[in-house]
Amino acid sequence: MFRGFLLALMALPAYGQSFNDYDIGPHDYFGATLTDPMSVLLKRLGDPNEALSEPNGKPLVRRLLKELGIPMESQVLVFTKTSLQRRVVNPESPRALYFNEDVYLGWMPNGRIEIASMDPKVGGVFYFQRPLDDSEQPIFHREESCLGCHAGSATNFLPGLLARSVFPDGNGRSLKNVKTFDRIGHQVPFDERWGGWLLSGEVGTARHMANALASVEDGKATLGQAKQPSKFFNAELHLRPDSDVLAMLLHDHQISMHHWMMEAHYRVRQGLHDAKVKDTSRASLEAIESGEREDLEACVDRLMRYLLFADEAPMGEESWKDGGDYRKVFLADRRQTVDGRSLKDLKLCERIFKYRCSYMIYSKAFAALPLSLREEVYHRLYKVLTNDADGFEHLGQEEREGILSILTETLPEAAAYWSREA
Repeated sequence: MFRGFLLALMALPAYGQSFNDYDIGPHDYFGATLTDPMSVLLKRLGDPNEALSEPNGKPLVRRLLKELGIPMESQVLVFTKTSLQRRVVNPESPRALYFNEDVYLGWMPNGRIEIASMDPKVGGVFYFQRPLDDSEQPIFHREESCLGCHAGSATNFLPGLLARSVFPDGNGRSLKNVKTFDRIGHQVPFDERWGGWLLSGEVGTARHMANALASVEDGKATLGQAKQPSKFFNAELHLRPDSDVLAMLLHDHQISMHHWMMEAHYRVRQGLHDAKVKDTSRASLEAIESGEREDLEACVDRLMRYLLFADEAPMGEESWKDGGDYRKVFLADRRQTVDGRSLKDLKLCERIFKYRCSYMIYSKAFAALPLSLREEVYHRLYKVLTNDADGFEHLGQEEREGILSILTETLPEAAAYWSREA
């Protein structure tokens, strides 16, 4: 149902052993009590058909953004025909994506609304608006068919988010028989990112694939000259005229951060269930059988490297410039120390952040990780940030001390664990 949802399918890096039992105990994806933002909203509204009475299109999108706490300024645009709504998506009418740290909403003019809402315990929960000419069915519904793609090989068989960079032709179709880039995240080189996307802002000397159409010459895909987004689409059809570069950067980062947290969550939950052990502390992980524990340790290794931006693609020495509107929204809820430092402090030159530890450590998804897993992350963080940076040499001493200070002041659970461990 959601093939190509929001973005343009097939996203994440190569994995180790796959994980494919999300629908049975102890995970019970379909039977779990959901606490994701969209499920909570629909329950709170009582009768959504009555409560969401705004006309289709912009009015309903605005209402949902407000209800879900998604900033309109987060808008990013993609024009490839890679979803079931491909008939209404093209370079002149791109799909708009809006997001916060817990939920992603996609919409295109003359199209239906798509929502990926992140439940902190089971992962992505996918909602689709009913047909525009239908007033009888529930206005939003879940369908198991969505998971054919959103819990398939591209997400290591866990319910999750997807994205893709392609060589798009003039109609927004991906060129056939040419290379596409199926990875997403801050580690992907910029010259492989954003094919089929529109991008507003300045990126210094970095090369990327946005704002351009492609053609095939001598069997090789070639991108044409990049244009300003305004040359592609009629901004009056959308909520905003831009597709902000900072929003693009953070959108990429968050998608993979959600995945690594959720895969680790599922593996710990499964391991503790198989060992018949309660999740009481980091010591609980020792009861997991050796084979499962090795897979879990590798998964946590990947989570740690991503959390600390160990493989972040270099941005170049010139400053990137965004439009400013999204920056204000993003920084509005920054958790800061008494001297004003925060994990959200931007650098946008050489790298995204001044302090390379993901702000997603404050997210609902991280807070809902099993206690044993959170403590394992805190244990490893303390080692890296205090005396053992092996594998994390990109973090100099001053930056490591800064991250430790910020987390100690702004993440009470971590500070309490470190005080006990010291």
